[in-house]
Amino acid sequence: MNIYSRFLCRYYFGTLKIFKLPDLGEKIKEATIKKWHVKIGDHVNEFDPVADVSTDKMFTQIPSNYTGKIHKLYHQEDETCLVGGDFLEIEVESDNQESATPQTQHHQVKQEVTKQQEVHQTIQTNNNPSNHKLATPAVRHLAKQKGIDLNKIKGSGQDGRILKTDLEKQTQPPKEQPQSSTKINIKSDSTSTVIKMSDFQKGMQKSMTEANSIPHLYLKEEVDLTELAHMREQLKKEKNITFMTLLIKSFSLALTKYPILNSTYEPTKQFEYTQHSSHNVSVALDSPKGLVVPNIKNVQNLSISQIQDELNRLRTLGEKGQLSFNELSGGTICLSNIGTIGGTYTGPLILAPQVCIVGIGRLMTVPRYDAKMNVVPRKIMNLSFGCDHRVIDGATVARFNNVWKTFLENPTSMFIHLK
Repeated sequence: MNIYSRFLCRYYFGTLKIFKLPDLGEKIKEATIKKWHVKIGDHVNEFDPVADVSTDKMFTQIPSNYTGKIHKLYHQEDETCLVGGDFLEIEVESDNQESATPQTQHHQVKQEVTKQQEVHQTIQTNNNPSNHKLATPAVRHLAKQKGIDLNKIKGSGQDGRILKTDLEKQTQPPKEQPQSSTKINIKSDSTSTVIKMSDFQKGMQKSMTEANSIPHLYLKEEVDLTELAHMREQLKKEKNITFMTLLIKSFSLALTKYPILNSTYEPTKQFEYTQHSSHNVSVALDSPKGLVVPNIKNVQNLSISQIQDELNRLRTLGEKGQLSFNELSGGTICLSNIGTIGGTYTGPLILAPQVCIVGIGRLMTVPRYDAKMNVVPRKIMNLSFGCDHRVIDGATVARFNNVWKTFLENPTSMFIHLK
């Protein structure tokens, strides 16, 4: 508004004050106007409620900061206004009323929550205590009701601010003070920071929220990988084959005997599920951006060497954040190797619409008895199944586990099933 426009407005309307949406606390950046209590032309007094607003954390009533006539509403009901943004214009009769700017004043708002509690935000008005007593609108209103002159009260708050308790002391007899008291000053250095989730974290939140609605069946097992470790040492002479690769291939071989685990289930089709011939094994990977779950396609047709190459490729793409939609979609069953970080048993959540996931614990060398009751070192790993109990029963999971365990503890038995 230029100088000429300001002059015309003052001449015809008086002084126009732009009332901005006050700070609502809790680091809230915007609010939605749920209801206006005023309309253009209405007369309002200072501290009269002008609107109800809501945020994702509270429902709040906004009081007027001036006495005058409503000249303009900047927003309609159900529209969003930014904190500190233009809220409404009020025509006042003179410039004698206090002006409010974001740099010099925090507005007081009345909050209505489910427990009907009032939360008063501090208003900082004129910083000169010689011509104005510091107090919130709520305290001023209470003082007016009780007929108390604020100029005769010494505030106990910061910078001499008058608090509600100061008013109560004027109307209540003084309480007997205890003979002795100890004042303890506790300094808190704690801070709280709001962190926005990354796209990967948002995806994990959505998928895990969906998974939490699935009735899970859990089975946990201990397997002895001592012989598999010996076989891996032989394979490493030709190529660096990881335990994860051997777990994936043996897992696929066991799926051929119990294909129901390699299925997907859609709740909209309540009494049917889809069984897949392709073993697209999803592998949960820890990447710099968060959890990613690409999958190795058609594991049943791949050699151990090919699985290792594909696993290396997916890990590299995951670290660079370059996994494509094709690599992240189409999985039919999942293995989560949390053991590379730590932990033994886990309670994995299914990656819907899949119906089975297996959490893999860390490989440990621990003492065990052999057939002659001698204590010998063995390489032990823990497995944790999580299955959709709407599709898979416990007996099926246990039988599948027995087959897979046989392949892992007697790895030479796998070779007769390899293509």
